[in-house]
Amino acid sequence: MIAELDQLERKIQAASKLLDRFREEKRDLERQNRELKDRVRALENSVGKEKSSDWKPRLQALEQEKSSLLDERRAMARRVEEMLVKLSVLEKAVHA
Repeated sequence: MIAELDQLERKIQAASKLLDRFREEKRDLERQNRELKDRVRALENSVGKEKSSDWKPRLQALEQEKSSLLDERRAMARRVEEMLVKLSVLEKAVHA
């Protein structure tokens, strides 16, 4: 029983570290998202000042990057949800 509790504790600590890492990654992605929004706004403001051929590739690249970051964020959210479900199952097993 003690060994099982120790193993559960290690798993919970690992899950906690993973959640901390996911939270940090989420903060980084949110910061990057804000930066990208600022860059897009700056590009939108400069649209009238530049030829469309100058800004379209940059805007498309930013949109692709934003899409990629959103996909990463969704994947992270799914992983966190999966970890929380597993943690809940482990907690129920300990209390059973």
